[in-house]
Amino acid sequence: MYRSSTSPIMVLLFATAALASCTSPAGRDFQSAGSDLVAPIPLPGSMFMHLEGIPLEEGGFFPAERGRIFVPVNRSNPASGVLSLEVFRFKASDNADPGTPPIFFLHGGPSFGGLEGQLQELGNFEERWQPLLDVSDVVVISQRGIGPSKPTTIIDVTTPSSPLNQDIDEARAVEEFQEVLAAERDRWLTAGLDLSGFTILEAAADVDDVRKALGYEKITIWGGSFGSHWGMAVMRYYPETVERAILRGMEGPDHTYDHPGHLWNVYERVAEEAEAAPEFSGVIPEGGLVQAMISIMERLASDPFTVTVPDPDTGAPVEVLFSKNAPAGLGLARGFSGGLESWPADVIALHNGDFRAAAEAAVQGWGGGGRNYRTASYFVLDCGSGITPERLAEYDADPASGFLGRMNWGYRAGCPVWDSDLGNEFRQNFETEIPTVIVHGTWDTSTPYENALELIPFFKNSKFIPVLRGPHGSIVAARRASNEFDRGILHFATTGDWSMLPDTVEMPGPDWVTPGR
Repeated sequence: MYRSSTSPIMVLLFATAALASCTSPAGRDFQSAGSDLVAPIPLPGSMFMHLEGIPLEEGGFFPAERGRIFVPVNRSNPASGVLSLEVFRFKASDNADPGTPPIFFLHGGPSFGGLEGQLQELGNFEERWQPLLDVSDVVVISQRGIGPSKPTTIIDVTTPSSPLNQDIDEARAVEEFQEVLAAERDRWLTAGLDLSGFTILEAAADVDDVRKALGYEKITIWGGSFGSHWGMAVMRYYPETVERAILRGMEGPDHTYDHPGHLWNVYERVAEEAEAAPEFSGVIPEGGLVQAMISIMERLASDPFTVTVPDPDTGAPVEVLFSKNAPAGLGLARGFSGGLESWPADVIALHNGDFRAAAEAAVQGWGGGGRNYRTASYFVLDCGSGITPERLAEYDADPASGFLGRMNWGYRAGCPVWDSDLGNEFRQNFETEIPTVIVHGTWDTSTPYENALELIPFFKNSKFIPVLRGPHGSIVAARRASNEFDRGILHFATTGDWSMLPDTVEMPGPDWVTPGR
């Protein structure tokens, strides 16, 4: 039996006893760092769960369980105290086989803000979560230091940015960014928080602690993007606890930094399809869209110029510089008016010398630097996973960097501040026999499709399903596009049998934005 052997009431009573009896001097020191309050700290591994009514579209509520588990800040430092993670559990329906292991759903980012806001949107629960309950229990865990996790390691980031009519002073931008991050890091360290505990290794241990607290023997991992990275860490370090896995948007041990050449391959695939589409007959530049993009970037490097457009708020004229190093001259390959479906038309406009829409988009999207909010955990988690020197050198040598702008800039500028690198041994791929279904979109511009191609040989007991034209959210897209896939993925989650799954899923053709439209 994989179903939980610990009832919500038993977990609640255990947590209450732990709260009453636990004393942790290290925890009290941390808690009292910002105030005069002193209170006993919960025992690591203790959990409190309560009933949570999820509003349903047709009225009434679904009785979910919501609570908190207390885990060590840093398991290698007994004096580091504890933090809390939010946990949601949706119990399986009467249609589910009670022997099926629960699905542990791992979100991406790392920036998961928690389920509360999502579940308040009528219909969200029915579309996203309820179908899984015919398979098994579903458990969703927050990410340490992020969203509903407490403490939430919020930081105030001022991002340097040159005016739109000037080139970026790259060295100064890096220096300013690091100064801001260092001050935010020191604020948390002064409060007594051991930031070295906010790594993917500790996040994987969090999953295992939740598994044990809820009384499960084994689990099914379901994760995408950073959630796949997180899930792979659980599979690597706690393999005996994972019955099977469903992964999409693959981010392997050495994939935290995105490969510019592999992302550029998406645009080459889009270009090939657009060039064959009747909507673009007679308007594709000679040599094709990729060559047009190369010509555009060469022009910006050799002959910079400005375009004047009105500020959308004030109407005042704004000069936008297009050059190799100016903000508006970078990242044009991503499209500026409507994503991949508009990218061919955007390239055609630029090739024909029409930069007005690009300038307007630059003004609309430019924040002039200024404040935004991240978490220390975002940086420590991703920077801890890092990149091998060999792969970084490969990225630097790839000509696609010129098309895609300041890729990985936040990591390259910010990671030296956090000192959380797990080392190159962690970044080596590992072999696993855990039954796994891997789903990846060929038009994924967040985690390249080639990530999956690199990782597949290491998953010795797996089925790979490319989603042609599929986006980053390839599983959701594939379930909507293919009833066969929808039935097959739920069957695999229930049984571990992937024979009902198709070899590929093809998304509908794009609704192209054409020149003049």
